[in-house]
Amino acid sequence: MEALRIAAVLVLVPALGLPACRARKSNERPAPPQGHESERAPLAAEAESPVRLVYPAGRGSFVELTKKLAPSVLHLRSTSKVKGGPGILIPGTADSDALGTAFVLDREGHLVTNEHVISTAPEIRAVLASGLDVPVQVVGRDSTFDLALLKIDVPASQLTPLRLGDSDALQVGEAVLALGNPQGSEVTASAGIVSALGTSNHDAIVGVKTNYHSFIRTDAKIDVGNSGGPLVDSSGAVIGINTALADQSSDIRLALPSNRLAQIFPMLKRDGLVTRTWLGVMVHPVTMEVAKERKLEQPAGALVSSIVPSSPAARAGLLAGDIILEFDGKKVNDRSLPWLASTTGVGQHITLVIWRNGQERPLSFLSEKMPD
Repeated sequence: MEALRIAAVLVLVPALGLPACRARKSNERPAPPQGHESERAPLAAEAESPVRLVYPAGRGSFVELTKKLAPSVLHLRSTSKVKGGPGILIPGTADSDALGTAFVLDREGHLVTNEHVISTAPEIRAVLASGLDVPVQVVGRDSTFDLALLKIDVPASQLTPLRLGDSDALQVGEAVLALGNPQGSEVTASAGIVSALGTSNHDAIVGVKTNYHSFIRTDAKIDVGNSGGPLVDSSGAVIGINTALADQSSDIRLALPSNRLAQIFPMLKRDGLVTRTWLGVMVHPVTMEVAKERKLEQPAGALVSSIVPSSPAARAGLLAGDIILEFDGKKVNDRSLPWLASTTGVGQHITLVIWRNGQERPLSFLSEKMPD
């Protein structure tokens, strides 16, 4: 029985991927050798012996990190009741004034949330960690990217901005923490890992209004009230903005990459909206076979398969079969190019570096507003 009990402990712990040790009481006799059934302790005595499991390889808890970041995660509420907010999580409160979550971006009072969180609210207020309830100004919003920039007027001493991390440096398997403040009473947390990068449903056509943002996929639970809250890495840097899906039965949890926010923040702050530009090409991944065929040292860039007539790409001299390696000084691929091409701002001189006939060559064009 003793051997069975130790075996049960050892079977359970490897399932968690962690080692364990058992602390034995000083008056406990060691397990008798096999074949001495009569010397085994009775079953009742077995239950009385405490077993302590130790996980030296565990990643530890997120307790301290959550405490540190909690003051920066604010609750948003409406001045009137709304449908479909975090209230649906609580029986009998489908209609409430709760909207979702926002987080502090700077000491000027700028907050970030999802656009869908505030889209139905005529007036919005934010509840700080101190309990202070203040009015919110909508500075800018964009429904396509599902981001909204807000502002509150409070002393800088009451604001603790979160640090934006580099979402492009993320790797699948990294530990992440999703924070939210759905009801204003406490900050909630759920831990997980980065499950996938670049999850998107865009069709890779630059110049067609579609989903340009690539999502971070995570197995950290993201409820309705956590929409707009930060997804942070183990250092506490924001690497994504939580986005709850309308279908809460789905196991897909997504976050908008922080680098996307960093790119459009100046436009939202200055203009209140994002004016999309376009390039006018259809692109595909550069596979190993394509790279070998084009005498490219390694797979890189975005392969151009077709050009939209009278587009900036056509005027720049791009041809089907070209590989776009850089866009405005940034290395690109088939997933990053659509986003960059749509957020350059109108009237900018853009330089492309392409691969054609076994060598690099520069092309340039003037960025234009995307046709309606």
